[in-house]
Amino acid sequence: MKIEFCIETETAAKAAQKFGADRIELCQSLDKDGLTPTLDLIKRCKSVYHGEIHIMVRPREGNFIYSNEEIIQMKKEIKLAHQLNLKGVVFGLLLKNGELDTLQSKNLHNYAKSFKLETTFHRAFDYCKNPKNSFNKLIEIGFDRLLTSGQKEKAINGIELIKELKLISKNEIEIMAGSGVDEKNASAFSLINLDAVHFSIHNKDVKESSTKYINEKKISAIMKKLS
Repeated sequence: MKIEFCIETETAAKAAQKFGADRIELCQSLDKDGLTPTLDLIKRCKSVYHGEIHIMVRPREGNFIYSNEEIIQMKKEIKLAHQLNLKGVVFGLLLKNGELDTLQSKNLHNYAKSFKLETTFHRAFDYCKNPKNSFNKLIEIGFDRLLTSGQKEKAINGIELIKELKLISKNEIEIMAGSGVDEKNASAFSLINLDAVHFSIHNKDVKESSTKYINEKKISAIMKKLS
């Protein structure tokens, strides 16, 4: 099982390197559920973390319904990931009716693949209707992985749907559990042979300059559970 850290600072990138995270999802503004990181932040994190870097491609906070202008902006951000030799991109798109935006998801996926980038469909999935049908569409499009909490606030509470998706996947797409993954429940995801877990590593409301910014106890405990 791979371990992905969700980070938004250079300090967290250093911690990812120190603890040997398999990859990082790099965002800014995690308090807004993650937005596209700045060029400067990407470069700083890339200089201190040498594993796989996947950047969030989300030009604004709010819903996952994007205009044509926003799709153009997202393509620019995907191209930037390629120019910086990153491993992949993370995005998710829905329609106003709550269904998966298959057309634009395929559009962005194919654009990313033209640069040989990996694609992760993020937790927009947890707000979509007909999750199993939407999941099959993601497989058809060719996404490399899905980040999901099983359509619950915490992934441990959505583990039954996550288990079902794992069976449906037939290993054609990776499934990564995210939201509320901690030392108390991490092993549950290992027991269902999940591909990866995803979790934040900083303590909320603690400044980056503080020695208590990184939750090293949580990281160590989770990695021990999954080793």
